[in-house]
Amino acid sequence: MFSRSRARAGALLAVCALGGIALAGCGTKTIDNDDLQSKVVSLIGGKAGLDVKDLEAKCPADQKVEKGHTFTCTLTSKSDGSQVKVVVTETNDKGGITATVPADQKVTTVKK
Repeated sequence: MFSRSRARAGALLAVCALGGIALAGCGTKTIDNDDLQSKVVSLIGGKAGLDVKDLEAKCPADQKVEKGHTFTCTLTSKSDGSQVKVVVTETNDKGGITATVPADQKVTTVKK
């Protein structure tokens, strides 16, 4: 799925900003992982013109809320198993992020 729209995705997804990711827990603030994954799918998939119902995002759990903190999520096509990495950077300490698909990234196909 990603291979046919790879050029488009690289151009469109230089930086996509998400505001207001839900925060979870008491004490140390962490990003709500389900909310984050849902927003990565809708924003990245939507901007690339992909069927968001066919996409699934996996992000590392328990990411602390800290401006400048960076981590990587994986966006996977349910229909063909192709994957792209999404680099997420927190823009503030309130759950704001940017999500970037590196332009030089190769699409990985995972056999089911």
